[in-house]
Amino acid sequence: MRSYQTRLAIVLLAMGLLAGGNASHADDSLAVPQGARSFIQPFVLTFDRHEDQVIVFLANHPVYEAVEVMVTRRAGQPPLLRAIITRHDKFHIDHVNDAQLARERAVLLPGRKTVYRPILYEQSTDAGIVRARLRFTSYRGEDIDLHFQALAPVSEAQGGLIDPGGHSREDSLAVMWANASAFASPETRLTIHGVSYPLPSGPQPGSRFGIYTAGFLIGVVYEARLELYPLWSPRRLAEGEQWVYLDDLGHLHVYEILGVAGDVLTIRKTTTSPALTEEFLTARREGDGLRLLTVRATGRGREMGPLPPALPGFTLELSEPGRFALSVDEHARLVTGVVCLEQGATTAAWTLRPTQPEWAALQFVRATVTRLGSRFSLEHMVGAPTPDSAPAACQ
Repeated sequence: MRSYQTRLAIVLLAMGLLAGGNASHADDSLAVPQGARSFIQPFVLTFDRHEDQVIVFLANHPVYEAVEVMVTRRAGQPPLLRAIITRHDKFHIDHVNDAQLARERAVLLPGRKTVYRPILYEQSTDAGIVRARLRFTSYRGEDIDLHFQALAPVSEAQGGLIDPGGHSREDSLAVMWANASAFASPETRLTIHGVSYPLPSGPQPGSRFGIYTAGFLIGVVYEARLELYPLWSPRRLAEGEQWVYLDDLGHLHVYEILGVAGDVLTIRKTTTSPALTEEFLTARREGDGLRLLTVRATGRGREMGPLPPALPGFTLELSEPGRFALSVDEHARLVTGVVCLEQGATTAAWTLRPTQPEWAALQFVRATVTRLGSRFSLEHMVGAPTPDSAPAACQ
């Protein structure tokens, strides 16, 4: 059975609203340029503020390199839990305790495997020492049972920008910030299907290679694919006007103009997908179209309760010609590099080529929007750069 959103979209299409109603207006400054009648934000971004995160690294498992859990606490609801198994080949398997979110991520993010699983997570603190229990059934049917105990109270000195260590190099560009962390103690135990797997020694004397983080911020540029069908476009570039699209998963994508200051538009993007969150965009009117300046994913949109309005979220900055920067909340320009845009008659392709920090320079992002008749195809690739993966100016 089709969703309400899908049925609504079909009705709109039947009413002939596909091209929108771009009528002329007396004020030419508000007229919609031809190139802006189908405005699409090409990057697939998500942002989460997790209250807790636990990760442990295995010493001698034949397949698995790490097991972790990210915990988002929700007012009046059980916490949202995402347990991740990372294999030695760096492939990720997400285990999510929300069935709808698991289904959406599985279709939207083909570079990762996502399954729904009930997950047990318990946490306590005694004299500043965090203890946590994580238990779930893996995608292969194994019982994963982690008893974590920190070596010492969490410390901001052990927080900061996190080097993912190649964990997400082939499916996402992750920018992670730890507010405060603590390493695992020798009392930490991990069993998989009844077999105990020791943790290697950690970087702190007496520690094991596992980490608990209080306040784990993560912005991710994901590899993804979507088909977008335009339903409505603005009659003029003015407050309250909208672009509306239906994607191939049956969700609406709505871009609402919040304000216009000279040639710069502020736009709020929302979707009916539980896997994508609210975004705020700025774009400048240039020539026959709109030039994207900033994208900020707030993390809102999954019914997780109110979030602090003053904190910006995960921001992609494109306002400096030829350069880009990624920031998380108030932690600015954590990843920087060069950006290139290639435009053809029916295709626009953006390439982000990080240069700093060193671990990010091992990746690239390529977002391509192609017009195919009456629809748009959005393809988002993340991976290791090759001579053919980016224009010469981005290498």
